[in-house]
Amino acid sequence: MYSERIPVLIVAVLVLLAGCAGGADVAPAAQTDDTGESTGGGAAVDGSTDGDDFELNDPDRLLRDAGSFTVSWSYAGVDADGVETAVTREFAADLEAERSYTRTTSTTDGQPDAGAVEQFVADGVTYVRVGDGDEATYTSYEGSTEVLATAIALSQARAYGADDDLTFAGTETFDGASVERYELSAANEALILAGSAAAQGEPGNLEVTSFEYVVLVDGDGLSRHESWAFSGRMDDGTEVSGSWEYSLTGVGSTTVDEPAWLDEARA
Repeated sequence: MYSERIPVLIVAVLVLLAGCAGGADVAPAAQTDDTGESTGGGAAVDGSTDGDDFELNDPDRLLRDAGSFTVSWSYAGVDADGVETAVTREFAADLEAERSYTRTTSTTDGQPDAGAVEQFVADGVTYVRVGDGDEATYTSYEGSTEVLATAIALSQARAYGADDDLTFAGTETFDGASVERYELSAANEALILAGSAAAQGEPGNLEVTSFEYVVLVDGDGLSRHESWAFSGRMDDGTEVSGSWEYSLTGVGSTTVDEPAWLDEARA
């Protein structure tokens, strides 16, 4: 059975990214209790992946322990009005150095929406670049927000938890790590209708005609890669579609360099 949180998470992420919001950046590590365990968000799921059972461990704890990581996320789709939307997000974090870099882009019908938004965080200061080339504008401010909230929210698999509908499909290698592959081909139609944004507020008018979802889980219980896509048809015959992709790479080996535009933001 699917979590009722999933459609809300999908919509929230799409709204956040399509609007080119800055997102979360580096903050100091969460406090620990007397046992040394992180008190950061999310309840841990005991045990690692094991054969046929889809199971995820607490990403907050695992990523804090790793110290650094890179996340990429993308969405592309055609809605009920025939509008093509594409959003990408690149996100690198070095928790030990308290640095992060984020780049968000979006297009509508192939045309950029106000240019890219970039953020760099270092030494407790957030630097922002909006736009491209000579049209770019810069700003900076003291402080930063929690880095892991954004990275974790971009992974939809975390919302599923242990889900019997995801089927074990073998092992493979991703980003140098051995991973277990889980697949889902029978869509929970309510999930897609509520979360895709393709239905334009009229989910009852959308017939889902195809759906595929793949999750790759490493031996620590982290979702390392997710790809899912659907296509459908509205009552009037309009074809709609959507595809998402999420990757978690460079776990424990990501470094965050200063962007070339940092001097302009500091000026």
